[in-house]
Amino acid sequence: GTDPDWLRFRLLGATNPTYFALYARRRMDEYGATEDDFARVKVKNARHGLENPNARYRKAFSVDEVLESPVVADPLHLLEICATSDGGAALVVSSLEYARRHGHDDPVRVAAVSTVTPTYPNTIIDMPDFATDSAAVEAAPALTFKDSIAAAAYEEAGLGPDDLDLAEVYDLSSALELDWYEHIGLCKQGEAERLLRDGDTTLGGRIPVNPSGGLACFGEAVPALALAQVCELTWQLRGQAGARQVDGARVGITANPGLVGDGSSVICTRGS
Repeated sequence: GTDPDWLRFRLLGATNPTYFALYARRRMDEYGATEDDFARVKVKNARHGLENPNARYRKAFSVDEVLESPVVADPLHLLEICATSDGGAALVVSSLEYARRHGHDDPVRVAAVSTVTPTYPNTIIDMPDFATDSAAVEAAPALTFKDSIAAAAYEEAGLGPDDLDLAEVYDLSSALELDWYEHIGLCKQGEAERLLRDGDTTLGGRIPVNPSGGLACFGEAVPALALAQVCELTWQLRGQAGARQVDGARVGITANPGLVGDGSSVICTRGS
């Protein structure tokens, strides 16, 4: 078949933890990422999720505790790989006129929704091309697949990374969150570790990422999580996020991949 995830699971034996570990090793080789960096992402998200009553896992961890958890797929440890999970999420979407008639004078707006599907160089994917983000995107051939997800949303919204106050991204492993910093334009390639180390992506930093706690605190409830990310943006932009509130949040973005390489991004705004 031509499903890259089927090839990866069935023919290569690369289940998700193995796949995540390959990405982590690539960051270590290309950009100098360390096991401490991957652990710091988990520590950050666990601290955020501690303040989220909707989170499944609400427990703080130290870097040492993360690194002392069992190795699942070297270099990733148990606490750095999200659990499988279940759950639900829902949004109420209306016109601005309807929202205002019902007492919402300054509602959260959906400024953009992008859905990107990659195209592949061969009808039947050769084994060297099995990585889903190695494919070109027909609508934006200059970009890799994952880079194109947020780029399409920015274009639709007329906004850019510098306009963001927060981001919710799929931290299927803690190492993958670092990749997403670059895919959504928070920094150039190879600079994600610096953002993390400088505290830019934690609450109180320049651009908090996963203030909800992310998959590190929720697990991966596949049918719910893309919507749950938008729920978190809504609470944050309304100022309803409690102790995990991003001060002055007015613009937020979500980003996530899916099976067979599909991906999506949503930008929400509030106020002028």
